[in-house]
Amino acid sequence: MKRNLYAVLLLAGVTLTVLLSGGFLSKSTDRILDQLDTAYQYAQAGRYADAEDSYREAAKTCNQDSHLLYLMVRRSLLDEINESLAILEHYAQKDNFADLSVETARVTEQLHQLQDSFLAAF
Repeated sequence: MKRNLYAVLLLAGVTLTVLLSGGFLSKSTDRILDQLDTAYQYAQAGRYADAEDSYREAAKTCNQDSHLLYLMVRRSLLDEINESLAILEHYAQKDNFADLSVETARVTEQLHQLQDSFLAAF
């Protein structure tokens, strides 16, 4: 009888851990996606200094959250996203708007793939 109780408690603990991890991943990626959207809107409006700051802030957020995210998803996905975010602030110039658009779309897609890689099983 006690073994069944332990098994149920263990299953409940694992389920809770997975749900909390999924929630953290979802909140983290949504926050970064919002920061990217804000930065891109700044660039579209010609406010390149603000866009650069917002891209830098998105990269900082992702880098900070990566320490926990490494436990949940493949490291290679996070490394690609961190590398892509690190260069976005350098594209936030009037001359590079087309490149900025492409790179922002690429990072956005990478973040969606990150979410899918964890949440696809659910």
